Amino acid sequence: MKFLLLIEWLAAFLLFFLMLKDDAMLAFCVLIFSLIYLFGLLESRKDPQRIHAHGMVGGIMFFVAAVLTFLNDLARFELKFNLSRTLLILLGLVGLIQARAVRKQFK
Repeated sequence: MKFLLLIEWLAAFLLFFLMLKDDAMLAFCVLIFSLIYLFGLLESRKDPQRIHAHGMVGGIMFFVAAVLTFLNDLARFELKFNLSRTLLILLGLVGLIQARAVRKQFK
């Protein structure tokens, strides 16, 4: 799980720099959401549920950001599929799948 969190954190950190010139406020939201993954990496291996919880919460946050960005573009009739939007939607979809998979471990 920590390897997946590392990949997601690196992708989210890259996304922050890609979005900084187009939409600064959303870029800073992405930076804060990426810190959720980073704090999951810093958790101790003795408590794996905390690591899974960081993955689940980070995934949900990126899914919400991706859906709201997609709906905003759809409302303005300008669907932009540049690298930053595509990476945000990809992180959102991976986050949703990850959150649903990790949620089963809490039951």
